[in-house]
Amino acid sequence: MSSPPRPQGRRWTAPDGIHIDVRGLAPPGPLVAIVALIESIGGAATPVILHHDRDPVMLYGELAERGWAVERIDTVPGEVRLKLERAR
Repeated sequence: MSSPPRPQGRRWTAPDGIHIDVRGLAPPGPLVAIVALIESIGGAATPVILHHDRDPVMLYGELAERGWAVERIDTVPGEVRLKLERAR
């Protein structure tokens, strides 16, 4: 029996960084997709722009342990948008 596919979220690259949209993914899908993305970036200084349905409280500790900082970006109602960057 094969394991279910890992949630990825929708990803795209823009001038401000790599975007990942995890809206609509059931927990723990957003956390898994975001951690997989930042691990795939490695040591690169590329920012990640996260699009989420809600404040991802469980994510903050995971990011801090991996050396990433979080900044909230103003956006439209109903979306939480965060800029994730390697901590300096």
